[in-house]
Amino acid sequence: MKRNSSLITHCHLQGKEFDPYQMFKSKCQRLSWSSVAESEVFIDKQAVIEWFATWSNYSDQTLKSVLVDGILDNQFNNITFILTLIQEGDFATMTSKQAYQILYEFVINTPKGIQEWIDEIDFKMSCDVLALLSKNR
Repeated sequence: MKRNSSLITHCHLQGKEFDPYQMFKSKCQRLSWSSVAESEVFIDKQAVIEWFATWSNYSDQTLKSVLVDGILDNQFNNITFILTLIQEGDFATMTSKQAYQILYEFVINTPKGIQEWIDEIDFKMSCDVLALLSKNR
């Protein structure tokens, strides 16, 4: 069976603009059991926009790593992932404590509608790992 490569275009940054809000809206539509339901029912658009605004100065690749890999794929449970993330790109010029703090604040402030897509235990573990690294615990 041939896979349609356009199904997950938000994960391919090669020459394409990464639009995380559109990705979340698309995910909401896929999660909807009712074809009449609007995706805005599942997430608070204002909260998501404010949440994304904190990352307006970061690259699309960093945002993809943090949102898709770190939060949605629960990679913040993996210390190796975190260490690799802060040594590259936008975090390379910061101290590790600053990078951990930024990541912790972003993850801990994940809007509730998005948190509902993630296993509660995995999300809590991600918050705990980042809290320990940023010394917020």
